[in-house]
Amino acid sequence: MGQFFLRNWLLKLAALFFAVMLYVAVAAQQPLTESFALRLSIAPPPGRALRQAPPTIAVTVQGKGSEILKLRNIPRTISKTVPDTLTGSLWRLHLSPGDVTLPKGVEGVQVSDISPRDVDIVVDSAARRDVRIAPRVTLEKDSGFALLGITVVPPTARLIGPPKSLAGVESVTTQPTQIASVPGPVYRTVALDTQALGVVRITPREVRLVGEVAALAQRVFAGVPVTTAASGFAGWELVSERVQVSVGGPAARVERLTRDSLRVVAHLVRPGGPAGYARLSVQAPTGINARAIPDSVALKRKGGRRG
Repeated sequence: MGQFFLRNWLLKLAALFFAVMLYVAVAAQQPLTESFALRLSIAPPPGRALRQAPPTIAVTVQGKGSEILKLRNIPRTISKTVPDTLTGSLWRLHLSPGDVTLPKGVEGVQVSDISPRDVDIVVDSAARRDVRIAPRVTLEKDSGFALLGITVVPPTARLIGPPKSLAGVESVTTQPTQIASVPGPVYRTVALDTQALGVVRITPREVRLVGEVAALAQRVFAGVPVTTAASGFAGWELVSERVQVSVGGPAARVERLTRDSLRVVAHLVRPGGPAGYARLSVQAPTGINARAIPDSVALKRKGGRRG
């Protein structure tokens, strides 16, 4: 009997080897099911934090045994980012098989199940605040034009972020913008300056500026009467009661000015002794620059000589 098993033992061993290899080859082509545990990594919005750790995700895959073996290098993490537009504390995340990344070179393997599919992500609270938008607009230097007014559309921006980050923020500004010196309305789309906001999100990020530009003009009015301030001139009188006034501003406004549009006021500077003088200021309509020529006037004692 022993001789029977030993006879042609090499041939029998080879047959057994090939039978095992055939079994392995056939088994490798059979469909298999395998499960993996993946970590769910959540990136919260800037400046905010997760209130609780996300759960572990169970993933089930199906495919040929030979391909399943290649999954030992499968990425063990599913990464998701909470949108920075979230203003509440709860973000509902829906997972799908497409969220599982399979290694390159793996063929015929499919993700058959993922659990849980719906995950509630809880982050800390965010505050909202509406603030004024201040334009930073200039004209070209020495252009002979003036900026009459600027309108921002929309006039306010909404800030979203941690309450501590919003504390004390009363307004935001546009990026510095220079407007060309051309008469009429000027339109610009300008980004808001967000450098100082840090993690705070702002909407909108751009605004529309509407500026009214006008040419400048100058005029000189002669013989404008000088009035004295309410007090301090007791015993004094002006040597000259009329002066010239030079005005400048938008041409249309300057052309509408009259002598009665201007008021020159004398302010006592040196009341002591036999001499004195008063500084002159000019009150003019809004948008008009005005100065008296000369900008001061001598005083004299009432009933006496010039100071």
